[in-house]
Amino acid sequence: MKSKVEWLLVLVLATTVQAAPPQPLAAPPAQAVEAASGMAYVVLKAGPDQGNLVRGEFVEYRADVWSADGVARASAREDGNRVVPVRALARQQPALARALMLTPVGETRRWWIQPERLAPGYPGMPNLPHVIELTVIGEANPLQAPPDVAAVPDGAQRSASGLAWKVLRRGGGSDHPGPNAVIEIDYTGWTADGRPFDSSLRSGGHAFLPLAGLIPGWQEGLPLMSRGDSFRFWIPGHLGYDASPDPTAPRGMLVFDVTLYGWSE
Repeated sequence: MKSKVEWLLVLVLATTVQAAPPQPLAAPPAQAVEAASGMAYVVLKAGPDQGNLVRGEFVEYRADVWSADGVARASAREDGNRVVPVRALARQQPALARALMLTPVGETRRWWIQPERLAPGYPGMPNLPHVIELTVIGEANPLQAPPDVAAVPDGAQRSASGLAWKVLRRGGGSDHPGPNAVIEIDYTGWTADGRPFDSSLRSGGHAFLPLAGLIPGWQEGLPLMSRGDSFRFWIPGHLGYDASPDPTAPRGMLVFDVTLYGWSE
């Protein structure tokens, strides 16, 4: 199994309906603006403030990505918004990080990027130019505790075991991972007093975890999700780490925000 670092910010081939590849793919059109970095872009939808650029640790964005052979490499329809650490992205896909830093908040641009500027790139990336249709949502702080972290809110769904959850966003999927699946997720966990104790986002990429080896609350909760879904779970101590022999494990009720990107059985 690949490590989280290996899979940092993977641009996966989407399995749902894709947007049609834009043209041209191999090179920018004559009206494209050439940035100082050597990349080129056209503005598809202007942002409200051209001076409002992301400068924080994390950035939230949406992207459709194609290589010059017309193959879709990422889909905003399937992936939804992504939140990534800028420094980690700059090490793995520097041109994408640069495009995010140059695109004003709220603006959608189509970028043409040569493969050497994306290197080392994502696993399996072809040595071809890429076109990235990019919308910058804004700065984000995924480690900040949500306002309902202290107690299960009204309206959350509950199971007989004591697990509670609410849907933050529905993706495009309809199937669900089985009990033996290896899941691909982003997650952040907080204690009931709002302390973040674990997050895949700290290391800059998706986590790949065997569902059967996780705490009971995740074993029950993750199969409720479909590809692209984001849920918030309230996991009572008996479904979490209260029985763990590890003295450093967090105790009591825990809250997790989880986005499910995919899985293998």
